[in-house]
Amino acid sequence: MRRPYLFALVVLAGLALDQASKAFAFGELPDEGVPLWEDVLHLKPALNRGVAFSLFADWPLAVLLVTAAAIGALWWWYLHGRAKARRVVLCAQALLLTGATGNFIDRLRFAGVRDFFDFRPELPLIGHWAIFNVADVCITVGVGLFVLAEFTRPEEASADPAPQAEPVKSEQ
Repeated sequence: MRRPYLFALVVLAGLALDQASKAFAFGELPDEGVPLWEDVLHLKPALNRGVAFSLFADWPLAVLLVTAAAIGALWWWYLHGRAKARRVVLCAQALLLTGATGNFIDRLRFAGVRDFFDFRPELPLIGHWAIFNVADVCITVGVGLFVLAEFTRPEEASADPAPQAEPVKSEQ
C-alpha cells in the first residue's frame, strides 16, 4: 500500500462497505431493530449527532472541523511516511482514514452519524454500550493496529553511535 492509488483503493473499498451497510440499515431495518444474538447484538438504526457516546452533540460545527482536520492529517501522514512505514502502520492509516471519512460523509449528509450495531449487555461502570457502525469499527481496529505497531516496533539503530573510548596509553 505504499503506492497512493492502492492505498486510495483500499480506503474507497472501506468507504463503499461503510456507506452501503448504513444505507441498508436505515433503508431496510425496522426502527425497533432486529436481534442477531438476543440480548447481546442487535441491528438497530440510530442517528448520533455527537461523537462517541454522543459527546459534543451540541457542537456539530466543531466536530465537523476537527474531523476534516483529522482526515487531512491522516492523508499528510500517509503521503509523507509511506516509504518507510511498516505494513501494519499503513493498514492502520487506511482504516483510520476510512472510518473518519465515512463518519464525515454522514455528518455532511445527515447532520449526524448513522449507527446500527447495538451491543446490548450492560457493562460495569458504563451501562449500555454505544451503538456503532462499520466506520467506528475501522477506527477502533486502526487504533489497535497502530498501538500494536508501536509496541512491536523494532529498535532503531542510532544514526550516530556513541564513540568508543580509546584506552589511555601511558608514556614511559
